[in-house]
Amino acid sequence: MIITWNYRVFQEADGDYIIREVFYSEDGSVTACSAKAVEPSGRTFQELAEELKSFQEALKLPVLTLKDIPTGNLKQSLKSRSSQNISHQQLMMELGLD
Repeated sequence: MIITWNYRVFQEADGDYIIREVFYSEDGSVTACSAKAVEPSGRTFQELAEELKSFQEALKLPVLTLKDIPTGNLKQSLKSRSSQNISHQQLMMELGLD
């Protein structure tokens, strides 16, 4: 099973716009998103520049709301800002796909 993700813009209930990580199933349907907004970061200037490009790509996609996410699938961000890696098995468990 291949799981993909990208950044997407969300409009919050209060009208604000934020960016979250969104996870997709093999058929391309949205399966989950990070519970909190994400912010760009990088260990190098180049990594930060690449991250900012990914954020800019999110601006080209349709805006989502939490109503677009299947119920119960708000996930804590799986991409740790401290660059900790997780195993495939842990990722599957986090997404409820084990």
